[in-house]
Parts: sequence; structure tokens; C-alpha cells
Amino acid sequence: MNISIDYGQQQKFFSRNLFRDSEGRPVEFNSVIDALNWLNSQGWEFINAYVQVEDGSSVSHYVLRRRLAS
Repeated sequence: MNISIDYGQQQKFFSRNLFRDSEGRPVEFNSVIDALNWLNSQGWEFINAYVQVEDGSSVSHYVLRRRLAS
């Protein structure tokens, strides 16, 4: 399973952006729900989901936003 996040950051071609925990260790996910739960714990809020189909392959997209600290 490949999970990536695009929040407008500049990214080098073929680079791997890994999610890291508070101690800097890469975070591994068991499923999409596991990743969404972790993102929620990091302050992200689920907004919407959609599937994009191209050439017989489908990619699921999840739209989230960062909650503002109060």
C-alpha cells in the first residue's frame, strides 16, 4: 500500500516523504483507516473522499484539512 500526502510542499522527483512520529521514526500503516486515524491524531480532519479511475486503475483520494489550534 502506498500512502502519500500533498500539502503544497516542494518535492524532489522520486523522493519518498515518510510520515514520522514525534521521535523522528518512520510511521508504518496497516491500512488506509490506520493512516487516517494517525493523521487525525496529528491534527488533521477528514473532509471528503473520491476515487479517480484512469486506464483501468483506480486511486482513492482523501481530502483533509489541518485543524486550527485554539
